[in-house]
Amino acid sequence: MTDRRVTVTEDCVEPELVRPGEGGFRSAGPGPGRGFPPPEKPGLFTRLKMLVAAGVGLLALGLVMAGALLTSTVIGAILGIPLLLAGAALFFVLFKFLSFGSKNTFIFRRF
Repeated sequence: MTDRRVTVTEDCVEPELVRPGEGGFRSAGPGPGRGFPPPEKPGLFTRLKMLVAAGVGLLALGLVMAGALLTSTVIGAILGIPLLLAGAALFFVLFKFLSFGSKNTFIFRRF
């Protein structure tokens, strides 16, 4: 058996043991129902954007799948490869559409 004690100079993360429903030692800081307003429903523009994005995504997925099935033969590849390229182009347009009008960028910080 080896000694598994952590020395003072080593970095480590200590796990918190929390059980569901247990009162425990929780801070009185903000939490559910304590200081945060409920999330707002998305507006009309956001709902329309999600609907269009879902339609374009399904269309792009259908084109890619149809192109992949058609490429199994040489004659089918004449139609299948352009369908694959069209589906990939639609996915590209979809991601550009979803990121259009974004006000903020995401920054991931290490804590």
